Amino acid sequence: MLFDGKLVREENLKQLRGQYQNIHAGLAVVQVGDDFASNKYIAQKRKVAEELGVSFDLIKLETATTKELCTLIEDLNGNQDIHGIIVQLPIPEDIDYEEVRNTIDPNKDIDGVNDVNILRVFHNDPKALVPCTALGIMKMLDYYQIPLEGMDVTIIGRSIHIGKALYSLLLNRNCTVTICHSKTKDLKKHTKNADMVITSVGKADFIHQDMIRDDAILIDVGFNYKDGKICGDVSKDVERYKYLTPVPGGVGQMTVYSIYENLMKAYEMSKTHKIKHK
Repeated sequence: MLFDGKLVREENLKQLRGQYQNIHAGLAVVQVGDDFASNKYIAQKRKVAEELGVSFDLIKLETATTKELCTLIEDLNGNQDIHGIIVQLPIPEDIDYEEVRNTIDPNKDIDGVNDVNILRVFHNDPKALVPCTALGIMKMLDYYQIPLEGMDVTIIGRSIHIGKALYSLLLNRNCTVTICHSKTKDLKKHTKNADMVITSVGKADFIHQDMIRDDAILIDVGFNYKDGKICGDVSKDVERYKYLTPVPGGVGQMTVYSIYENLMKAYEMSKTHKIKHK
């Protein structure tokens, strides 16, 4: 069975539309450079923002230093009309991304990349703003009522946005979680024994049928081009599985939705903060 990311997104958006009525939430997206894929992704974000009535501010810089970018973020942190801040990746290699992501106010960090939010996710803190792709995957699993408790999960990839975030989220749901990466020995041993495999490698045809069980759940976060077409990490020769997220039409649909679930949470936290300090 294929997971339908568009269906799950639309079902979740129905509830979110009601929450956004009669409020004035603001989102700032900071982009350095002019990456083609980033431009398309930003356009998707803007489209949903317009649909929900969110103020969408794209700050596009041709170039920037780490200091300049952090100064800009500090200004956005202090702007009460901005409730969420995203630094669009990729950014130039000479910019210190670790410093940049930790400059974002944790309560406006709707990408969930500040170390404070990473720690909050690990400790299952309700104030955590969860990285959007990881949050979208969890929303999809819950929509299809996948029983996670006790499940053996193998995650391929250890980025803070996906692998490490999912490790914490799934562990908090009582899964047994293994993270694999470029230095893992005998990857097939880990994937073959897993109830669920989550792959975010970014290589077409990376996962083949002989690497997984016939009843495995496959969450494909890969985004690749092959023969001029978009594809994930899971090869087309994989035909036996229990569930699969297609690419396109799977996880990517939920990532953009999750931005606005996080933005609503950030907006509500900002109002609570103001009430407490009156």
